[in-house]
Amino acid sequence: MHVRLTFACCLALCLALSSVPAAQAADPPATAYRLEPKKVPDLADGRAALVRGKTAAGPHRFYLEHMHMMVPVVVTLRPLQPDARLDLAVGKYPWEPPVRQGRAEKGEQVSFRFRTQGEFQVAVSSPDPGTAYKLMIWVGDEIKPVLKPVVVPQSQYQGPAGSGRGVWSAVVAGVVLVLLALAYLAWRRKRA
Repeated sequence: MHVRLTFACCLALCLALSSVPAAQAADPPATAYRLEPKKVPDLADGRAALVRGKTAAGPHRFYLEHMHMMVPVVVTLRPLQPDARLDLAVGKYPWEPPVRQGRAEKGEQVSFRFRTQGEFQVAVSSPDPGTAYKLMIWVGDEIKPVLKPVVVPQSQYQGPAGSGRGVWSAVVAGVVLVLLALAYLAWRRKRA
C-alpha cells in the first residue's frame, strides 16, 4: 500500500514539475530597458533620457532607478505622425496596474509630472504597430529647501505681530490686576 501511495505521489510531483517550464515558456516576462538620464545641452537644469522608436505588437517598457523624493520628474510622449494614437502608462512596481495612464493622439503629446522614491516604469504602446514616437524623461536637480532654524536666541526672535513686549506687558498687567483683586477681597473680609 505504501509503495503504491509513494509511487503515485512521485508521479504527481513529476507531472507538476514538468508542466511548470511549459507554462513559463508560454508567457515570457516582458523586456524592460533601463534608462540613464544624461546632461543635455538644450536643457539648463536636470538631465534627460530621450528615446525615439516605433511601437510593436506589445508595449515598449522602460525603467529608471535610484530616484529620490526631492527630485522632480516629467515624462512626455509625443507621436511623430499627426493621426497617430499612443498610450502611455507610468507604474511604480512591475506586474502591477499603472499609477497614471494617458493617451497622445491627434498630434498632441501627453505628459506626467511627479516625484517618486526608488524605481518607476514607463510603457509605450499603440493599437497600430509601427507608430513612430518620441519619449522624453526629464529628471530635475534635487530640490533643497531653505529652512530657517527653529531654535534661535531671544535677541534674534521676530515673532508675529502682537508678540514680544506687548504679550509680556499684557501678562504683567493681568497678574497685577489679579493681585489687586485679591488684596481688595482680603481687605473687605477684614472689615466685615
